[in-house]
Amino acid sequence: MTGAETSSARFCADCGTALQGKFCSACGSPAPAAAANQTREGWSGLTSEFLTSETSNSLFSVTLSFLHHPVDTIIRLTDDPKYRSHWGFLTAMVGAQLTLVYVIMPRVLSAIFGVPNAANSSAVLTSEIVQYVGMAILTPIQYYVCRALGTVARSPMSYVKLCVLSVSYGSLLSIVVTLITFAVALALLKVGAAADISAMGQVFGLLTMAAVLIFVSASHKRFWGMSWPIAIGVTLGIAAASWLVVYPALFALVQRGNVAGTLSSIMG
Repeated sequence: MTGAETSSARFCADCGTALQGKFCSACGSPAPAAAANQTREGWSGLTSEFLTSETSNSLFSVTLSFLHHPVDTIIRLTDDPKYRSHWGFLTAMVGAQLTLVYVIMPRVLSAIFGVPNAANSSAVLTSEIVQYVGMAILTPIQYYVCRALGTVARSPMSYVKLCVLSVSYGSLLSIVVTLITFAVALALLKVGAAADISAMGQVFGLLTMAAVLIFVSASHKRFWGMSWPIAIGVTLGIAAASWLVVYPALFALVQRGNVAGTLSSIMG
């Protein structure tokens, strides 16, 4: 293809083959309207994602689907051009996670178990800002690495959609694990057994991280047509780059700029 044709190329939502007509040359699926595709392809389409949303899947049904079949759900929603509510779903999941984990639960645990309420809203916000800035930095890098190692062609915006839904699932999983931890602690308290909330939180946190890594590996395997070793290697490589390089550098930048102190003064 020429440079102009490459820049305006569309991809089949079913198999990822580049489209050049009204039907996919590989699987025969009908091609979406060119005008609709052109407005959403490329990194410049990121802005429009915040401004357009279709609610063909309700928040409740998507949540249940993620809890029941997480990998099947993320692939289905990512490949569904009618589902445009991923940014709204992300906002709902992250908002619920932050409210539950950092606002409600510290107060409840302090009242029931006598655990000191060490919630620090400015530190929480700083941590979240660093994580999402880090993801924004890493997502384009991840895209080109996965495109080079995968066997299925995917557009940048479809991968952004996959990443947004992945983060949403991570937040949803954190909510579920927090509620499970609280329920177990209450059950232990009722039978008179000692409950070390901190130790339980660490154990469940490690299990959650492992579950997220497995989920990301499986979804990347399906989405890019990778083998298991490549999908696991890419997932672990990106995780290592995040936690060993990008996030520490951003935290150092935040500390140098005294962002936490600024947030504390703003929030009182």
